[in-house]
Amino acid sequence: GSTSSVRFRRAMMLLASAGGNTVPVIARLVQADEDTVRDVIHRFNEIGLACLNPQWAGGRPRLLSRDDEDFVIQTATTRPSVLGKPFTRWSVRKLVDH
Repeated sequence: GSTSSVRFRRAMMLLASAGGNTVPVIARLVQADEDTVRDVIHRFNEIGLACLNPQWAGGRPRLLSRDDEDFVIQTATTRPSVLGKPFTRWSVRKLVDH
């Protein structure tokens, strides 16, 4: 998965650094930004091999609650005529209007 590829790239950065390579050389080797390479090396110096594990951010907050999402799915999977609508298929615009 993506986690193992992140760990692999970070491990390559650390091994290349331990081998005496400079940050620009390492960045070209792993096709990463030089600042990213520096961040990984500094984190390794601070916390050791735990720096290999990615710390994913929470991301953007949800705009729909689970209940709202269930309502949209239920509506979209119901024929419009059953809900009293004068058309046979839903579009995104029609769902929004409903």
